[in-house]
Amino acid sequence: MNLSRGPAKGSTSGTAWYPGLDGVRGVAVSLVFAVHYIPRYTIGWIGVMIFFVLSGFLITGGLYDSQHEEHRFRNFYLRRTLRIFPLFYFIWFCVLIGALFLHEQWRPMLVLWPLYLGNYARFLAGTTAVDHIFTKFPWFVIQIGHFWSLAVEEQFYLLWPLVVFKVSNRQTLIRVCSAVMIGALLLRTILVLTLPHSILQMEFLYRMTFSQADAFLFGGLLALLMRGPEKAVALRSGPWLFWGALTALVIACWLNGPGQYLVNVVPSTPWMSTYGFTLVDLTSGGLILCALRPGNLLFRAITLAPLRLLGKYSYGFYVYHLLALPLLMDFAMISPWHSVMVFWWCADFMVIFVISAISYDVLELPFLHLKDRFVTRHANPATAESPSRGVTLNIP
Repeated sequence: MNLSRGPAKGSTSGTAWYPGLDGVRGVAVSLVFAVHYIPRYTIGWIGVMIFFVLSGFLITGGLYDSQHEEHRFRNFYLRRTLRIFPLFYFIWFCVLIGALFLHEQWRPMLVLWPLYLGNYARFLAGTTAVDHIFTKFPWFVIQIGHFWSLAVEEQFYLLWPLVVFKVSNRQTLIRVCSAVMIGALLLRTILVLTLPHSILQMEFLYRMTFSQADAFLFGGLLALLMRGPEKAVALRSGPWLFWGALTALVIACWLNGPGQYLVNVVPSTPWMSTYGFTLVDLTSGGLILCALRPGNLLFRAITLAPLRLLGKYSYGFYVYHLLALPLLMDFAMISPWHSVMVFWWCADFMVIFVISAISYDVLELPFLHLKDRFVTRHANPATAESPSRGVTLNIP
């Protein structure tokens, strides 16, 4: 997922011009933390879809802006490699070293995870057990299931640059994005009616790249609109899109489960797997547009310093939060304070935050500085004047 953030302020790359986007990352990763650490808070999975829409927005904008640059493919993939691979493969190195002491129980299907194909693992194996690596200690299970979203992101990165660089024309790309959004919704609807219930309950439509294509491409659509005469209208529509889509999502939840609240909805629910995903995408897109336009209420909320700081470390936070879950939760249960769960939620959050901050400074930042060699600095589309082709947006 695009949890990435560019180098520190002063670099020629990064999101220093878009403080709200770090806030969006902070919101998304907070939701993901909540779904795994707070019982009965199931709606946090939408944080992953916020990341998907944000990825589509940033990646499409950067690809469109660089389509005529020399070595555009090389530069794009080197930037992605420097952002994503160091932390991801550092974790797998630690897992392999841990095997010497933990007697990890490896299944053949687990090899899909370091190859960025882990989103297929549970469906090929027919069990969710491949989302974990079991050890000789029953209480210590290495949880790798959340890496499925990183696999989906990488698969998107492989395909979408080819389309953008080949098509080139902005209006044609807008039509492609719109067609894919409609097609993905129709395809999910057909699959909900035809696939076995057991497959759907394993979150098949939530974890497949083709069924999440509309999330990425809606973000891409917004990025393309920001580079044309529609920019001003798109920015003004942000709050309306966010609040309108969120209201529709809450109403749909109520109609499909009277007496239930939005926090109790899971992604495998038939209505959510179809038009519910679309409503989540629209809400996410509205939030991103609000993050680009100073002055609105949401902009002021998501640009608060703590939320932006969390967004800065969101990639590491996402990677580490489930890996640390067994240790943190077991420690909480043997503590005399175990009954005060709010205390432990906050404590766990801070532990993961500190680990993520250290990881960012020590492991990730040296590689992020190398991205400057493959980045062209662009203007902020939320403030800069648009030339005839539209303004540009850099990839963080």
